[in-house]
Amino acid sequence: MKLCGIILAGGSGTRLWPLSRKMLPKQLLSLTGDNSLLQETSRRILPIIPISDQCVITNDELYNQIKKQFGMNGKESMEEKHIDILKEPYSKNTAPAILWAANRYYNMYGNDCIIVVLPSDHLIIKEEVFLGALKTAIEKASEGSLVTFGIYPTYPESGYGYIQTSETISNSRSVYHIQRFVEKPDMKVAERFIKEGSYLWNSGIFVFHVGTLLQEASKYCPDIYEAFTQCNADCEEDVEKAFATVLPISIDNAIMEHTDKAYVVHEEFGWSDVGSWKSLYEVSPKDEKGNTFHGEHISIETTNSLVYGGDRLIVTLGLDNIAIIDTDDALLVSSLDQTFKIKEVVEILKRRNSKIHIEHLTVDRPWSKYKIMQSEPRYKIKKITVESKHKLSKQYHLHRSEHWIVVKGTAKVLNGDKEYFIYENESTFIPKGVIHRLENPGILPLEIIEIQSGSYLEEDDIFRLDDDYKR
Repeated sequence: MKLCGIILAGGSGTRLWPLSRKMLPKQLLSLTGDNSLLQETSRRILPIIPISDQCVITNDELYNQIKKQFGMNGKESMEEKHIDILKEPYSKNTAPAILWAANRYYNMYGNDCIIVVLPSDHLIIKEEVFLGALKTAIEKASEGSLVTFGIYPTYPESGYGYIQTSETISNSRSVYHIQRFVEKPDMKVAERFIKEGSYLWNSGIFVFHVGTLLQEASKYCPDIYEAFTQCNADCEEDVEKAFATVLPISIDNAIMEHTDKAYVVHEEFGWSDVGSWKSLYEVSPKDEKGNTFHGEHISIETTNSLVYGGDRLIVTLGLDNIAIIDTDDALLVSSLDQTFKIKEVVEILKRRNSKIHIEHLTVDRPWSKYKIMQSEPRYKIKKITVESKHKLSKQYHLHRSEHWIVVKGTAKVLNGDKEYFIYENESTFIPKGVIHRLENPGILPLEIIEIQSGSYLEEDDIFRLDDDYKR
């Protein structure tokens, strides 16, 4: 029996704004340790599913960042074993993505392959307990079942979907036949679910027998089934055509709500979807006053609060039940109980055509990163870092010129038909419309200050002629 893992990593993660943004969503953030939530999701299942049998499904915007997080920055050799990273051409919810990957594994390993489907942005504290529950789910799925995981609701929550089981839920690890799925209820209904004792939170984690999944898909969502079983799952053009023909729908709505082969494993393994700053606070270590701190801070008479910052000093005086989230260009101050309203803030930013919900001042790139130091009409100043042996794309701009000053390291520069080196405290000028390229030929990171000047300074004024990262 072949086991494969599918990690879904295309979400935008706006509920943890201002730290999580469209171009750096929460699955790519290191919220509880050195690794990102995505990296932890992959690492967590390694005792059961090796990295070479895992895949990540993401979108074009996050593709290179995810490659970078898994050490796949263009230098990997064919002999190295890496996770597969699949690029979803359109965001169509979970059913098309899962059925695409399921058909791919069916073609590779046959009808009895078992796939474990995991969101990339969840936190699990009791990993050994989770692995035990996962083995239980795999055993049940191998019988030809479709299995999900349910979490016992400790309080009424209107932000989660619910699963009603066929019987009252026990305290021990159990497998139940699913009676029905319930979309996110209002608070009164959620309170009733807790009293009844046969409802679980829907975790969004699944274990599927591939043959059964495709069989049920042919009955309940034949359009998606046909689109992905009739295409070459590894052909980019075929996959794009398949995604273009189907409507967005979740795997719950498409199959799980209709099939009689759905089961739920109940186990308490310290699960959180980290869906708000309050939920992150609840699962984070706390000091003797109930506070969680990240970054430089001074706290006086502060209790039961979350303070998340960086190098800038944050001072709190006489606060209780407060969330403070500080970034370079946005500051959130909220009651912990109100942090679920972040989506309202993001909607306001969208209406204002603001970019603060899209990306940070520091932007990750496959060659390293840049930070916007200052931006005004007709000029912008960036600090650019290029890792050893990496280079930017060969490109030109229609609306701006650039002045490069080397702060650290050695730069190899293509400027029109000339190629030369510039060293620390030296500079060069790239006129508007001239083809150019920046490369770090050295061992140490290259740091430069880039001063852009022109009538239009946005990133879409980059016309790439050659790029190591196929952007």
